[in-house]
Amino acid sequence: MGIADWITLGNGLFGTLSLLFMMLAFDGFASPDGSHLTEVYIWLAMLFILLSALGDVIDGPIARRYSKNRYLGSYLDLMSDSVSFGIAPALLVFGMFSRWGEATPYWTIPLGFACCWVVISAMLRLARFQHESDDAYPWFHGLASPGNALLLVSLSGLVWIQPEAIGPAPFEWQFGIGDHPALDWLLFPGCMLSGMLMISDRRLPKHKGGLGLKLTILMFVSIFSAVCIQIAGHSTGLGADTSFTLFAISFGIIVIHIVTGPKLCEIDWNSTDDQIEGAMTMILDTADSVFGANHESE
Repeated sequence: MGIADWITLGNGLFGTLSLLFMMLAFDGFASPDGSHLTEVYIWLAMLFILLSALGDVIDGPIARRYSKNRYLGSYLDLMSDSVSFGIAPALLVFGMFSRWGEATPYWTIPLGFACCWVVISAMLRLARFQHESDDAYPWFHGLASPGNALLLVSLSGLVWIQPEAIGPAPFEWQFGIGDHPALDWLLFPGCMLSGMLMISDRRLPKHKGGLGLKLTILMFVSIFSAVCIQIAGHSTGLGADTSFTLFAISFGIIVIHIVTGPKLCEIDWNSTDDQIEGAMTMILDTADSVFGANHESE
């Protein structure tokens, strides 16, 4: 095993820790006198999904440089990402917004279906990714599984904090009983769309530098800061406003990535073609001059 394999195992451990903290949080949600730490556990579960995504970004370059067994690393990555970016975000969404049976089945059953759809789509996405090399495919086909996890975490954070940050929402629904964020209905289309994006053929760029990398870093920092503010207990007032703004920034960056991705890939591919064509022209011109000079000397 190489260092990248150990990082991948750590990513799987982060996903597992996320599930463990969800269990603690869901027990508090189901109890009438739940602990005051219930919401803290939810934010900790989000934090470990984020740490797993950060580790997934790091272990790729390390694996390409130091990997001792690429097949081992690819299998470990497949299993780790299935937990951290498929199962964990799906259960997070269902646990936060299902209201533990207090809502009408017309809500909880479709939400459960949407969460299962996320898991299946993530598994299909990861299976396809194992056969797409960087040389053959200089872009992602479909939304990467870490991107799916960050999309759902950002949307969940936005919806959860919205009542404290900006007050009552204009489109609240009242099916069933129990406290719930007014905009929790957004999680059903959010889960369905994220699953569709993962298994689509939509070309999305691999940001390895430039503005794209800077926006990716800003997205990570925004989510991390928003989650840490909530873990620290600043869930009202300025803390809620700041976290809501940070989640909105991260969610907006992901949406921009999805919307503009195919155009960016097209521009990058055309520039690469131009570079290859220019290099071939230079080689041919050099060859003509060399052989032409030799022919004249003869």
